[in-house]
Amino acid sequence: MHVRLVMPEDLDAVLSMAELQVAETFPHLGFDRDRAAETFRQSIETGSPTGFVAEADNEVVGMIAGRIGGYDFTSGVFVCLEVLFVRPDKRGTRAAVKLLREYIRWGEIVGAREIFFGVSNPRNAARASRLYEHLGAERIGAQHRIVRA
Repeated sequence: MHVRLVMPEDLDAVLSMAELQVAETFPHLGFDRDRAAETFRQSIETGSPTGFVAEADNEVVGMIAGRIGGYDFTSGVFVCLEVLFVRPDKRGTRAAVKLLREYIRWGEIVGAREIFFGVSNPRNAARASRLYEHLGAERIGAQHRIVRA
């Protein structure tokens, strides 16, 4: 299994995983294929968000994407994780760890002063937090939301 920068030919695989991710994590929002395709296009053309995929046996099995941001009151940049998803049939493999290590490496390459991780899936929150901590991240707070239709 290896991780690489997302490429135009990954469109179908990434959109399929994005649809699964929305159904699993944000079922109340619904998947918007056109919006997802536009985000993918921006990733390819501008690097914002910056995306990577995990491949096993020439098949895309996971994805990760993040954005670079600037601080409002201090100098420097940070990177913020937007999505980490591994196909259900490939969970328990090294895909998530490899994707996260590439995300961390990317943060280091761009000179990020902080590398942020988050959990939006309540079913896997504790497991994801443990993984982030295993990779060197510290827990700094909590995420909360109010859902409106």
